Amino acid sequence: MRRSSPSVRSAFTLIELLVVIAIIAILIGLLLPAVQKVREAAARLSCANNLKQFGLAMHNYHDSVGTFPYVRSGGGQNNHSWALLLLPYLEQDNVFKVFQTPIPGVNQRDRGDGVKFNEFTASDPQIVAARQVQIKTFFCPSRRSGQSLSPIDTGSTVMGMPSDYAACAGDSKTVPTNGVFQLVNSKHWLSTVRLADITDGTSNTFMIGEKHIQLDKLNDSIQDGVIFSTGMQPTYYRVAGASNLLAIDPTMSLNSQFGSWHTGLCQFVFADGSVRGVKNSTPGATLALLANRQDGLVIPND
Repeated sequence: MRRSSPSVRSAFTLIELLVVIAIIAILIGLLLPAVQKVREAAARLSCANNLKQFGLAMHNYHDSVGTFPYVRSGGGQNNHSWALLLLPYLEQDNVFKVFQTPIPGVNQRDRGDGVKFNEFTASDPQIVAARQVQIKTFFCPSRRSGQSLSPIDTGSTVMGMPSDYAACAGDSKTVPTNGVFQLVNSKHWLSTVRLADITDGTSNTFMIGEKHIQLDKLNDSIQDGVIFSTGMQPTYYRVAGASNLLAIDPTMSLNSQFGSWHTGLCQFVFADGSVRGVKNSTPGATLALLANRQDGLVIPND
């Protein structure tokens, strides 16, 4: 008597395959938000670490010079910002020396007291390389990855490194401003602030923060220009107050304000070196108190 052999299935049916694909799609849908949250948390932590490095550099500069850096050596694309002065304290002394050491054929700009720096628009290969150097500390990973270059002025072919961070000049742009970085109309190299000048307390005063850059304006010469240059004011400093609220989201128009691409908050390093996130919904009156180094008022718990 012949026994019948058991049947062997050689493949899944179409319905079974569709069920498996549907299950995988559901799992991916459930996991993706969690992965995105972890990625953003890591980016926010990296951004906070950048600000911490700025805070340490600021205090090391103060220990060496006796003041915090001035915000700018003057107006115009060939004058320099606070970012250049901090380079030696961010382990970028070689880049700083390129701008400071005379180079044959390169014009120098006197900041006003006999101290000279090479002009940023020079075509000398050393200047070009230093101007376009990519320093990770200046970039927030929530905004960009890889090389980032911006024009030094609108329509210019001179390119250089931008930054996601700006100095806090105070609660308005009226000179002399009242922030850790003080804007003035002349003798800019003398517009420096000491720790003793921050009478509101270093833990209550903004120093450097994430600057608002519109979503479609990365590498824009006005909002996101060359951080070492002072050709475009919104590039290297911002203000915070009732007229300059934190950007609620990256699509907001530029208003010389601070803002981030993180969800719900903007990060700052305070004058004591601590790094904290400030809610985007913080009232303008509170922001003004945090931006002003010497108003003598108590900051509310908003």
